[in-house]
Amino acid sequence: MERKVFCASGPSDVYRAVSTSLGRERFWATSAPESGGVISFVLADGRAGECRIDEAVPDELYRLQYFGRTLTFTLAAGETGGTELTLSSDDPADGAEVVSLLLRLKASVDFGVDLRNHDETRTASYSDS
Repeated sequence: MERKVFCASGPSDVYRAVSTSLGRERFWATSAPESGGVISFVLADGRAGECRIDEAVPDELYRLQYFGRTLTFTLAAGETGGTELTLSSDDPADGAEVVSLLLRLKASVDFGVDLRNHDETRTASYSDS
């Protein structure tokens, strides 16, 4: 399963959002520090886990094992600027979660906005958790 989004921000800004603790914490996780190629995710819905980074090519590709599935962020410079971003998951049931993640990422890198609701009682089944 794969979904795409266009970000007005350049590939280095988009890559930094997915590949750094601060970037991930701005749109994705409550906490996401990295050590030794492993990200310690804590998500708004209470899930926590160690997620191994499989491949990291600055400004082009970021692949990780994420709670039992593989997520791959593929970045390409747009023809007139910006970034063509593709997020792939090896789990076909990830459609809604992937779309939500992509839109939160776009809002963060392009507009400096955090779309998450930050409400611990509204996580499961909420696209803005």
